[in-house]
Amino acid sequence: MKKRTYRIIGGIIIKQQIEVRTLPIRENRIGSTIVYGGKASQMINETRKKCLKHADRTFNQGSACEEMLATCTLLTVRDTVSIFHSPVGCSTSTNGLNIFNRFGQLLRERPASNARWISTNLTEEDTVFGGEAKLKTAIIESDKRYSPEAIFILTSCVSGIIGDDIEAIANSVQPRVKASIVPIRCEGFRTKVWATAYDDAFYGVLKYLIHEAGPKQDDLVNIISPITIGRSDEIEIEKLLTKLGLKANIIPAFATVDQLKASAQAAASASICPTYSEYYAKTLKDKYGIPYIQDVMPIGISNTDRWLRQLGAIFGKGEQVEQVIAREHTTVLPKIEKLKNKLKGKRVYISGGQSRAAFIPSLLDELGLKLVGITTYHHDYQSQEGFGDAVKRFGDFTINVANMQPFEQANILNKEKVDIYLGNENAVWALKQGIPTSTIFNYLFLYIGYNGALAFGNKILKAISNPGFSRNLSANTSLPYRNSWYDQNAFAYIRGE
Repeated sequence: MKKRTYRIIGGIIIKQQIEVRTLPIRENRIGSTIVYGGKASQMINETRKKCLKHADRTFNQGSACEEMLATCTLLTVRDTVSIFHSPVGCSTSTNGLNIFNRFGQLLRERPASNARWISTNLTEEDTVFGGEAKLKTAIIESDKRYSPEAIFILTSCVSGIIGDDIEAIANSVQPRVKASIVPIRCEGFRTKVWATAYDDAFYGVLKYLIHEAGPKQDDLVNIISPITIGRSDEIEIEKLLTKLGLKANIIPAFATVDQLKASAQAAASASICPTYSEYYAKTLKDKYGIPYIQDVMPIGISNTDRWLRQLGAIFGKGEQVEQVIAREHTTVLPKIEKLKNKLKGKRVYISGGQSRAAFIPSLLDELGLKLVGITTYHHDYQSQEGFGDAVKRFGDFTINVANMQPFEQANILNKEKVDIYLGNENAVWALKQGIPTSTIFNYLFLYIGYNGALAFGNKILKAISNPGFSRNLSANTSLPYRNSWYDQNAFAYIRGE
């Protein structure tokens, strides 16, 4: 990425091109925030007017790190090594992510091999004298030990603070190794919006792996898909594209380096998670002229209709798309109607990432469910339309923008009468309050597309019909909050600028 600046020398303005090594964080680039508590209609209105105040919490219970989300993006790319230029503790989350990696490979009918990662194990001494020598050794050892196609270097708070020049190190070592070296600037202290890590990872891919576009493939569609999208969801998308005479290039999760490079040859890009793909899809358009779908997640009937119609418009296949939609509706809608009769009126709370939180509500409406509140990890323009549609469907509701703050969620759920909680990371807290839960992503289940809508609905019905576990857990455990907390406003610790 080039940044244009100017210098004045002897009264003459000289234009310069300065290499930018990091992207602007999402707070600055697209106005993302992780702090809000109140009514959805007010947040939507303030965002539209660009007057949503930046806020903070005087108490925080948890969060995630930018480096961790960059790891989620790149760890499963095949024939690669990830180097954590960090203290060894910064790479510990990779042990858990490796479970996703192994399980994901089995579901894709591949041997379950471990992900490959190395830590430079920065110490207190390295914070004084620098860790450049360790990084050079790690790069050379990674290439020698694994013979990968690419080596990702992920920075940490420590390597960022001491100022190790990972780009210069990569350039100096590159002639000595066969693998392409890809520096990723993802120091955790840079941003509070961890989705910035997706941008950082894709910036590295675009800069260091994709050097030229190559010949266009007229039927190829980039499906930009995060690690949380299971193989069942991928198969559903592939089936829909096949019916339109199109091929899917599913990237980056479990993809090859060649698939990443081929993304510059595609005829279009289609997002599965708009939050995840926002920077990559736009940059492929700006750099290689590849049109994209970015403003909808294909979850639920109407959202999938819209996703397909937008794709059909790009390829001039509008008539074929309508035929596919009609056939799918004929098969699925009668079954959805039966589910609706069983689920009608049940009250739902959603907790999840921005895209799922914004687009699951339309499916709830299609199933006859009632939305009472949402916790979403961050908010910006990308969720505006989804939340606005939810207000039109259900009326106003409570919205909690929070990066893993279960104390606020517990307060909200204590006040709301909720029949089912949909979420993953914070679900255990809801279970301890006696509320049945159902995941919003799981490698073993289908969520995307028409069949995903039906499967998700059946999963919700099963959870509501079997509340025994949550009731027993609630009766035998307790949350770590005083009763006085539940009497307070759930957003008492939020302070505006």
